[in-house]
Amino acid sequence: MKPSLIASLLALLCTACAMTPEQSLPSLDLPQSTYNAPIAKDWWKTFDDPLLNTLIAQTLQHNHNLSIAIARIEEARAKLGISSSAQWPRLELQSMQQNSRDTSTIQVAGAASWELDLWGRLANQTEASKQQLLSTQAAHTGLQLALSAETAQAYFNLRALDAQLLLAKQTVASRKAAFSLQTKRFQGGLISELEARQAESDFAAAQAIVPQYQAKIAQAESILSVLSGQSPRTLIEEGLQRGKQISDIHIANQLPSQIPSDLLLRRPDIAEAEAKLRASHADVAAARAAWFPRISLAGVLGTASNPLANLFAAGSKTWQFAGNLGMPLFDGGLNAAQIDQARAQDQAAAAGYRQAVQNAFADTYAALKINQFSLEKTTAQTSQNSALERQLKLAILRYDNGYSDYLTVLDSERNLFNGRLELISATRDQLLAQVSLFKALGGGATLN
Repeated sequence: MKPSLIASLLALLCTACAMTPEQSLPSLDLPQSTYNAPIAKDWWKTFDDPLLNTLIAQTLQHNHNLSIAIARIEEARAKLGISSSAQWPRLELQSMQQNSRDTSTIQVAGAASWELDLWGRLANQTEASKQQLLSTQAAHTGLQLALSAETAQAYFNLRALDAQLLLAKQTVASRKAAFSLQTKRFQGGLISELEARQAESDFAAAQAIVPQYQAKIAQAESILSVLSGQSPRTLIEEGLQRGKQISDIHIANQLPSQIPSDLLLRRPDIAEAEAKLRASHADVAAARAAWFPRISLAGVLGTASNPLANLFAAGSKTWQFAGNLGMPLFDGGLNAAQIDQARAQDQAAAAGYRQAVQNAFADTYAALKINQFSLEKTTAQTSQNSALERQLKLAILRYDNGYSDYLTVLDSERNLFNGRLELISATRDQLLAQVSLFKALGGGATLN
């Protein structure tokens, strides 16, 4: 072989190596941290509510969005099979009979064709399909995490509304009793009509609150039933079951207080963006490889004879081998435009990856802070309620001994009622914050 030819082949091989996609990720300015916080895959069991566990299991089994995501995974897997099949030889069985006035020739042969992927066009197309599959799998994992978190938050919101409705009904009962007592006192001439009407007003105000919470509960039940995939008949005829009281739901005491060092490996949305970026790298390389010659090999091996009885006899063998080389000379700018398109998509994917990472760290930072502040709020609200309870006792004592009017008692009752409502809300917010933190940390997701 001539040296010039060897040099040309080596140059072509080096060019082929250059078609391998650049798989490096964009440089990112990330915080330094060595902290790791393992999160259980079934993180919702931390709250120790069996009904919540059941609802999330139903969500992961019956939610229609997850069914769509699973179908997309199967579609991406099929596309990968299509892309990878192009790298292998194609084998076919051919048979042919030719008839003329004097003879009849019968031929049976196996035909093989194969494109030599010197420049990596087919390999890069396969790599792009593989990364698209990984992207859809990460999207499915992310959807599972999002739906689990949404179900838990909807459940906690429902249980908070249940507790607030119960408190409102208890307040209606107590104010009804107070109104009845004040009416008797007024009729007996012990108090003025003003005090009786104040008790009546507070009783009516408490009654007006009850239907507000009932309406909110109906809406919350609808949201939770759709998330968990429950049938309309179950919702309308049976309603949703209830688990623990919101005050009895376990609140995790040991949760991360800083961003973990392996956050980039935890979050499904980052894994999805990374896979899309790697797929776009491969698409660019495949588009560039289209500039270079395509070398195809084809061969036929079989038997042929005139009489059918001699088709497989010695001497009836037939074969054919051919090579084909083709490359674009003029395509009206098609290949150049396809490369430009692939590069633009690659730039968009890189920007999407940076944005996913930025959003992930911002989301986690906010979740850590909100979780901390929600605990502080719950603690402060608990202390305030203790003070309000003591204030009401003193107000009643002063009123009974004639040192203050009934309006002071009513104000103290209103303040305590509102404080108890706020404590329920604060407990709910703390649970919601913990769910958000679990989600921000990746929820113990196992990425494929």
